Amino acid sequence: MNKKQVTGVAVTLAMGIGTVAGCSGGGGNPPAGDPSAAAGTKPAELTFFMNINMDSKAVKGFEDIEGFKEIQKRTGTTIKFQLPGDGSQFNIMLASGTYPDIAYAPNNYPGGIAKLVEDGVAIKLNDLIDKYAPNYKKILSEHPDIRKQIVLDDGTIAKFPQIDIDMHRMSYSGHMIRKDWLDKVGMKPPTTIDEWYAVLKAFKEKDPNGNGKADEIPLGERGDGLGSLNAFATSWGVLADKFQLDPKTGKVTFGPLLPGYKDYLATMNKWYKEGLLDAEFAATDKKAFEAKFANNTIGAYGGVISGINSFKDLFKDKVPDFKLIGVSPPLGPAGKAYSAHTQMVQNVPLDGAFISSQAKDPVAAVKLLDFMIGPEGSDLQNWGVEGKSYTTEGGKKKFTDAVMKSPEGFVPSEAVKKYALPTTGMVKVMDYNAWAAFELRYPEAEEANKVWFDADRSLLLPALSFKGNESQEIGSIMSEVNTYVKEMWIKFIMGNEPIDNYGKFVDTLKKMGIDKAIQIEQAAYDRFQNRK
Repeated sequence: MNKKQVTGVAVTLAMGIGTVAGCSGGGGNPPAGDPSAAAGTKPAELTFFMNINMDSKAVKGFEDIEGFKEIQKRTGTTIKFQLPGDGSQFNIMLASGTYPDIAYAPNNYPGGIAKLVEDGVAIKLNDLIDKYAPNYKKILSEHPDIRKQIVLDDGTIAKFPQIDIDMHRMSYSGHMIRKDWLDKVGMKPPTTIDEWYAVLKAFKEKDPNGNGKADEIPLGERGDGLGSLNAFATSWGVLADKFQLDPKTGKVTFGPLLPGYKDYLATMNKWYKEGLLDAEFAATDKKAFEAKFANNTIGAYGGVISGINSFKDLFKDKVPDFKLIGVSPPLGPAGKAYSAHTQMVQNVPLDGAFISSQAKDPVAAVKLLDFMIGPEGSDLQNWGVEGKSYTTEGGKKKFTDAVMKSPEGFVPSEAVKKYALPTTGMVKVMDYNAWAAFELRYPEAEEANKVWFDADRSLLLPALSFKGNESQEIGSIMSEVNTYVKEMWIKFIMGNEPIDNYGKFVDTLKKMGIDKAIQIEQAAYDRFQNRK
């Protein structure tokens, strides 16, 4: 699907929808799925638990956003949002035994939506969707690839998620490098592991920041999981810290078990010993990393596309020729530019809004969520209210000065929160152009988005569902494994553990039960492949 096709998503998805106002609230409702449930006259009142707080100076909560006000008005629904900041953390909410009508589950919840259905917290929605959710039904019918990722192994649909029909929007992270530094050392953007080594050496030795000091950090990294160093493992066909598909067999494996992982570690150790990596990478958090970058000392790193915008804003006065660009994953022994970034999937893997088993009016809840995920509701969440936050010219939407030149002095990404959430996931079809207005502000960001989109995603597993016992078992195994892998990863790279001890490392993983975990992942992947 190209961008011209995607821009017309609202047209593709457009269809009529009845309002929620016709649904009665309270305890005297007909059973869920009964068509007579829509015959009442009272406006619906629904509680809606969110798994994130509204972090904004422009609004206090979701209820203050103009787009959500309009959704309530157009559907005749009163939404009472519940936020973690109210003391309603998801696990605490579940433990209380009292559930809201609708809840947005976090994507790291053990077992995901499947577990919530199994435990009787979330209800199956197939029949309700078939009768009362024409927008969602149309999306799933027209996009079988999306449907396959949303249904559970037995065909159950239990959530209304964020959906990305335009995959370009999901290409928002990857390798980045200082183009102005490349120009100063007379080199081109690296495309292979060997070229990366040569560039990083030049960054270290040729004073590209021009201050006369040997203070350059050729390759930066954050010890809290940014993934600059891990992303280089794909040059050997390896995902350094997760399950993946073996590029040779197509079977599920754990990245650190592949032979290429040892070669990757040996290369990173070589780069570390030669001072090409940040010597403090293991202890550098987000704040420390940004401080180092702001000192004009970091030449390359792996991260999200917003860094291109924010760092360009930061350096526009003190380093006028500053230019941070995105580059493809480097080619290496594996022979392909593999992506390591799991955002390259069709929709958010596990999270989504579910309707609880205690919902007072499931039909009203389904109708609300269907309006939200439909073209009208998606527009309100992505763009806000026409005439206030955006205008339409020649069929194209454009944010107004109320957003881009806020009279209150908010930066655009903050000002827009008064009206919509174009860069935040929710029950909606994400709009590429609304997102791009904030995330692709500079040509370099737009080009990075294209480059990262073209990376090979065939190592990545889709979102999988686990049965109750599988979820518990793999969770127990991987809790120990992940801690050990991260610990040894640091030791191998820094030289505190000899690379020759890689065999002992693998033996320890096997004693921890990694083979059993792989079996569980493979079984889940096989079930995914058989979904219809």
